[in-house]
Amino acid sequence: MSPVVIGLVSLVCFVAASVAGLWLGYALPESQFTDRNRDLIKEARRMLVALASMTLGLIIAAATTSFETRKNEVETSASRIIALDSTLAKYGEPAREARVILRNMVERGIERIDVAAVEGFSTDKTRKGIGVNRLQLKLFELAPQNDRETWLRSSALSLSGELVGARWLQYASSEGNIKWPFLATMIFWLMGVFVSYGIVAPHNWTSFWTMFVVAVAVAMAIHLTLDLDTPNRGMIEISSAPLRLALEQIGPLP
Repeated sequence: MSPVVIGLVSLVCFVAASVAGLWLGYALPESQFTDRNRDLIKEARRMLVALASMTLGLIIAAATTSFETRKNEVETSASRIIALDSTLAKYGEPAREARVILRNMVERGIERIDVAAVEGFSTDKTRKGIGVNRLQLKLFELAPQNDRETWLRSSALSLSGELVGARWLQYASSEGNIKWPFLATMIFWLMGVFVSYGIVAPHNWTSFWTMFVVAVAVAMAIHLTLDLDTPNRGMIEISSAPLRLALEQIGPLP
């Protein structure tokens, strides 16, 4: 389910909870609204707000960490691609085919990131490999003739091995890290908060629209957090610019 859908579902839940609270405040007899009961409602609301705030803070921290990790991986991979091409260029003509494979790999990686941003990771273009294993096999075929070429081949294999571990190359890490139980529990707690607001709120349109605006703000926070946790698609995306820059720097083969 996309972050937009979850955000809209959250908004509906919060508005429904607010309306339910307003209805309870209207339906319950006046004898239920003693000062002690009002104080109890306030204390319960404070506890739910504290729990929801703590959970939301943990979710935001996890989403931010996930986004920064993936962003840094793309930037680091771009640097390794440039270094790998430079190493292969120093090796000479025997490494020419490996350099061609490297360029094709970068082009497919850029395409994968761009397609995933629009269509997600459920398409054939994002599920197919981009040629990292083929590149490594080609590097294994190199036959060094001296110590210099042996060192260059070893360095190239090391750099290609580091590229294999990059998550932007993998389909397995396309989904976010936020777990559904955390999200569902937090939404449930927040619904309790909106119910408590509705119970004690005056029965007029000002109260309703005030709670509606707050519900929209909270739903937007949930949407943006989930969007940050799935940087392959949505408003907040991992940019393919570092890979494009790497492709420009390694340039065409002479």
